[in-house]
Amino acid sequence: MNRLHGQNLTLAYGDDPIVVDTSIEIEDGLITTIIGPNGCGKSTLLRGLARIHRLSAGAVVLDGQMIHQLPSREVAKRLGLLAQQSQAPDGLTVEDLVRRGRFPHQGFLQPPTAGDDAAVEHALLLAGMAELRSRPVDELSGGQRQRAWIAMALAQETPLLLLDEPTTYLDVAHQLEIMELVGRLNREENRTIVMVLHDINEASRNSDRIIAMIDGRIDSTGTPEEVITPEMMLRLYGVDCAIRRHPQDQSIYIVPAPMSIPDKIVRDGGTAGPAIRFDGLGAGYGERRILDRISTHIPPGSITTIIGPNACGKSTLLRCCTCLLKPVCGCSRLEEVDVRSMKRKALARQMAYMSQGAIPPSGFVVEDLVAFGRMPHQGLLRQWRREDEDAVEKALTQCNLCELRYREIDTLSGGQRQRAWFAMAMAQDTPVLMLDEPTTFLDIGAQI
Repeated sequence: MNRLHGQNLTLAYGDDPIVVDTSIEIEDGLITTIIGPNGCGKSTLLRGLARIHRLSAGAVVLDGQMIHQLPSREVAKRLGLLAQQSQAPDGLTVEDLVRRGRFPHQGFLQPPTAGDDAAVEHALLLAGMAELRSRPVDELSGGQRQRAWIAMALAQETPLLLLDEPTTYLDVAHQLEIMELVGRLNREENRTIVMVLHDINEASRNSDRIIAMIDGRIDSTGTPEEVITPEMMLRLYGVDCAIRRHPQDQSIYIVPAPMSIPDKIVRDGGTAGPAIRFDGLGAGYGERRILDRISTHIPPGSITTIIGPNACGKSTLLRCCTCLLKPVCGCSRLEEVDVRSMKRKALARQMAYMSQGAIPPSGFVVEDLVAFGRMPHQGLLRQWRREDEDAVEKALTQCNLCELRYREIDTLSGGQRQRAWFAMAMAQDTPVLMLDEPTTFLDIGAQI
């Protein structure tokens, strides 16, 4: 019998069932990846298996025992979870975060042992974070932060490892490194690994088994060749794909069919929107310089994408442009005006910013979050007008969120949450959109 399985699992948020009467068997010693469209229940199922999300019905069995009957410390010694979005306390360093992975192995008031120190050091090295051990987690780039959380999960040294979108925010080089690390943990340390991935090609190349989910249920289970087919991609994501084989290792990968790209929207009958320029811009965090006297411009009416490795300053540049970070030298200009000289509301009517890992206040529903995008257009008394209503409705419709308008944000899947933030930026109705990793957590259909 395999160590971890779930029987007739139902998981819900309030009265909304997300996973419905689903049974799952995690095969020992293999890498299993769960795929499926946003909101189908992948992350909720993973959280249910890890005893993080309370079951509405069914049972999770770990090593022959009902998981809810086991002490929390005992579960944490056998099963580790990398959650999709985690928040570290302010000021916590990378090494302190990784050391938290050793808590299940320590007794009450017991100081760290040599074994704990060795496990932490090993995890930092595996995740490529040893040189950043003293950096506060909240000063890291998105990719560095993700690797810090991965290191914490590795330090836990569990035979079962559940990873929810482990390559989120990582550049292509670090994605390959993390996937190689997952393979080594499986082959060399015989760890059983379960992942949730939206990148179908990563799932195919790195998995022994694929589980495809749709509408809260498991639709198909098998090898990558058995599950990843053109018919399945169309059923899951509504995307027409061709299946190819890589010439080096013969692993299969998908190639979405070309889609027509609509003409660029021209505002106001011909004006293309404001130009943006950076003049000698320098910025950083504390004494660390991230941007070093950058001078460039973004032409009006264009789609400009900033690429580069993790921590090269991509997000920092956007934060400077939107006045969320004060530069140490130089300036950002919007139509030749220094953005720091503009009133915040005037700037927000010109430029919307979708940040990388924003977390709304608890209890916020989707429609309330999207409506926040209209604040720059409202007067002192914040009177709600018909044009505000129309802008919110348009954003909800374009981001396919109408049916979720009354759902609380913290009950959404990662992809649904990302679309809610995108809708808020769209409701702001600005000539400039600054989007930091807008396709994070989105399935292939939603990305397109």
